[in-house]
Amino acid sequence: MSTLAILGATGYTGRLCATEAVRRGLDVVLAARNPDKLATLAQALGGPRTAVVDVADGVALRALAEQADVLLTTVGPYLRHGRPALLAALDGGAHYVDITGEVPFQAWVREHDQRAREAGVALCPAFGYDGVPGDLLAGIAARALDAPVEEARAAYLVRHGRASGGTLRSIVGIARSSGAVWQDGVLVTEPVAARSWDVPFPQPLGVRGAVSAPLPDVLTLADSTGASSAQAYLVTAGANALAKAGPPLERATRALLASPLGVLVDRVAERLPEGPAPADRQRMKAAVLAEVRGGGRTAAAWCRLRDAYGTTAVITIDVAERLLGGGAPRAGALTPTELLGEDADAFLRQIGADWAMC
Repeated sequence: MSTLAILGATGYTGRLCATEAVRRGLDVVLAARNPDKLATLAQALGGPRTAVVDVADGVALRALAEQADVLLTTVGPYLRHGRPALLAALDGGAHYVDITGEVPFQAWVREHDQRAREAGVALCPAFGYDGVPGDLLAGIAARALDAPVEEARAAYLVRHGRASGGTLRSIVGIARSSGAVWQDGVLVTEPVAARSWDVPFPQPLGVRGAVSAPLPDVLTLADSTGASSAQAYLVTAGANALAKAGPPLERATRALLASPLGVLVDRVAERLPEGPAPADRQRMKAAVLAEVRGGGRTAAAWCRLRDAYGTTAVITIDVAERLLGGGAPRAGALTPTELLGEDADAFLRQIGADWAMC
């Protein structure tokens, strides 16, 4: 039986992934650095195998990857802790999946495409709520456009949501790095002029203002649609004002985080609650819209979702299950659309998305 290793299984999202994997009856190895938390989790889930592994221990990581067919890592911030897991997967011959929202790290993983092809493994970075719905909707819209795609963009809206401590620590890391935009085959990560978009969500949501943001779609949309320009947006109050603030605001934020005050920000982030309770997650509502343009025409698709964290667990475990079953179309770095292909619409429904063309 093929084996899935979940690194960071005792973390907030890691536990959700572990629970979903056990529910599906997968052969799982739960891995984390704290043996007591690991034992408690394993007992609660009926006794799956465990491995005490620290992400800083390359030997232990390699051993974990060698006994697994798929390595899923939920340990972030990825810019700080993520690299050893990817290297262990390549060395150990395991398919690799993560849930990063950190575009610079996602780009670093994708730089290992050729090595992954040679090793015969698939790399699936940023396969969580941030990145997957927008990319799949853009791929669906691109097929409907029936013309070469010149520009692709996706916007994310979340209401009644509260971030986990891990998510907030990743956000701090992203803020320290930069924004991101894909332009003419190049990932631009220096401060650039922010953009705003009045996203045409159908009713009852209606048009919502959004500001450009460094979300995973920035990297995947080009490969998934063939677009030469790709951008991701986050729906937020005051989007137009934030866009006008642009690079000066970003530079000020990075300067603040690089100062002694940045250490205090890190300490606060470390002490934040793990994440929302199940009841709070059920209140969380999300919507995603993707639009492609080309040949003087436009096509768009959108979806509604609940519980971004629960959705991430369903996405990652479904992807892992596909990889365990030999479902990767090829080795190397894959976008959601490249992995799922014609199954994209069925996959969206499977993860609880109510989607339609606009």
